[in-house]
Amino acid sequence: MELEEEGRLVARLFSGDVAALDHFVIAYRRFITAVLCRHAQLDLQDVDELYQRFLLHIWEDNYRRLRPWSGTRSLRAYLGAVARNLARDYRRERRMADENGECPRLVMPTMDDAAERSDRRRIVRTALSKMSSRDQELIHRRYYLEESYREIAASLGMTVNHVGVALLRAESRLGALLEKHRSEL
Repeated sequence: MELEEEGRLVARLFSGDVAALDHFVIAYRRFITAVLCRHAQLDLQDVDELYQRFLLHIWEDNYRRLRPWSGTRSLRAYLGAVARNLARDYRRERRMADENGECPRLVMPTMDDAAERSDRRRIVRTALSKMSSRDQELIHRRYYLEESYREIAASLGMTVNHVGVALLRAESRLGALLEKHRSEL
């Protein structure tokens, strides 16, 4: 989502537009859930609980936590920071519960989990290495650096629409390579 679109979405949220709230959840649910899974290392039940807390955290006090967003960087990056901070607080809360004799629900990854994540990373890296440098750059900027389409367009000298189309094609090619790998197993 571009900065202008994100700004309009936030303005609609502040005005109380219910459709904007639905759009916000659709646009950012996968991203926030991924941030919570990746950074908090929690089981799925805890991630769902934490995602609900994230939504309440954002919406309480008339979107008080959205108000500091300046609109100069992507909303995704801002929301990711909020989610990571909330996950940190949640882990701290769980540790304190453990010290008080309660049973924490924090799940420590096993060696099998680590090996599986390592295998997935290796597979994705291998698939990415088979792609053009342009496709690699687009995917890296969008998903690893979490840049907006506008930021990518400015850095690569492209139009925003061209970034969207090129990224969609790059994602499609990456998906085909990953599917090919899966079918070879």
